[in-house]
Amino acid sequence: MTGDPGSYQTSISPINATRGITSKPAVLTGNALAVNVNNNFSVDSTNNQFVVSVDGITGTVTIPPKDTYTIDTFTQALQSGINGLMGTSANGLTPQSISGVTVKYDTTKNALVFTTGTATSSSYIKVSGDAKFGLNGLDAAFGSTSTWIKPTPSKDANGSTVYIDNFGNESTSASGFDNLPEWSPIYLEKGELTFDTTGNLVSPKQGAKLDTVYLPNGKGALSLNINYSKSTQYASSFAVLSQTQDGAPEGNLVGLSIKDDGLVQASYSNGSTHSLGKVVLVNFSNPSGLRQLGNTDYYASSESGVPKFGEAGSAGYGTLQSGATERANVDLTTELVDLITEQRNFEANSKALETSTSLTSNIIQIRG
Repeated sequence: MTGDPGSYQTSISPINATRGITSKPAVLTGNALAVNVNNNFSVDSTNNQFVVSVDGITGTVTIPPKDTYTIDTFTQALQSGINGLMGTSANGLTPQSISGVTVKYDTTKNALVFTTGTATSSSYIKVSGDAKFGLNGLDAAFGSTSTWIKPTPSKDANGSTVYIDNFGNESTSASGFDNLPEWSPIYLEKGELTFDTTGNLVSPKQGAKLDTVYLPNGKGALSLNINYSKSTQYASSFAVLSQTQDGAPEGNLVGLSIKDDGLVQASYSNGSTHSLGKVVLVNFSNPSGLRQLGNTDYYASSESGVPKFGEAGSAGYGTLQSGATERANVDLTTELVDLITEQRNFEANSKALETSTSLTSNIIQIRG
C-alpha cells in the first residue's frame, strides 16, 4: 500500500446478521404481585415453595423464609434456586442441569418475568407458586425457533414481482403464469446464502422448507425441503457432490432366485430386490427308514426317526443349488445287480414253462 495512511478508513461490520430470523426463548410473565415491593416483605413456610419445570427438568424450589426480602433479593433467591435444579436425560443416565434462567421484576406490569436461557424450539418453562407472588394458575410458555425460511420473489424498483420468461430472461409480466400452481418458477433475490471469509456456509444452517402443496384428487401432499449444509463459496466451478433418492418407481416382478442358504429373493424391474422367504430343510437320523409313498414322496416312520428342521448350509444339512436338474439318488451298482438277478429268474422261469409245455405235448401225442 502506498499513499498517506490517514486517507484509509476501516469500518466494523455489524455483530448480528442482517438476514434471517432470530430464535426466541420462552418467556413467562406472572400475575400482579400482592406485596408492596417498595418495602421489605416476608416469606414464610406457607409460600416459600415453587414448582418449576424448565426444558424437561421439573423440581421444587424452596427459598429460605425470612422477613427482610426486597424485590431484588427475592428474585435473586428464586433465580438461583431454579438454576440449581438437576435432572436426568431421557435414558436416565446423563445428568442435566438448568442454567441461564433469569427472574426479573416488571415494574410496568408489577409482575415477575421468567426467561429461559436457551433459544431453541424446545424452550419451555412453567412456574407454579403462591398467589401472593402472582404465580398461581399460569400457563406454560414456549420458545420459538425459525426452522424454515419462505423464499420471497424478487421485486423490481416499482415493487412488481420479477418472473422468468420462457427464454430464461427476467420479466415483470405475469403472462403465462396466471393459472400455474404455487411452485411456478419465479426469480428469487440474489444473495440469500451467507458465507464467512473461508467460504463456509454461515446462514441458513437449518435449510429451507417450502410451503406444502396439496395435490388434487386426494393424492397427498408435496413437501420440499432444501438442505444447504454442503454449500460452499470457493473459487471453483459448480459441481454436484452427490445425488440420492429415498424412493423407487413402480416395478414388476422379473425373476426369482434361491441362494445356497435357501433365501428366496425376488427381482423387480425398478432395480430393487426383496427377500420373500427361506427354504427349510428336514433331516432324519435314519433316512433309509423313510417309507416311500410314490414318486419322490416319503413318509416318516418309526425307523427313520423324528424330523429335524434346519437351515441350508448348517451342520448336518446340505446346500441348495438353484436352477439345476435333480440327479438320480439311487445306487446304480445295486440296481444293476438286482436287474441281473431278475433276468436270471425270468430265464429260469421261461425254461420251466418251456419244459412243462414240451412234456404236455409229448403226453398228448402218446395218447393219440
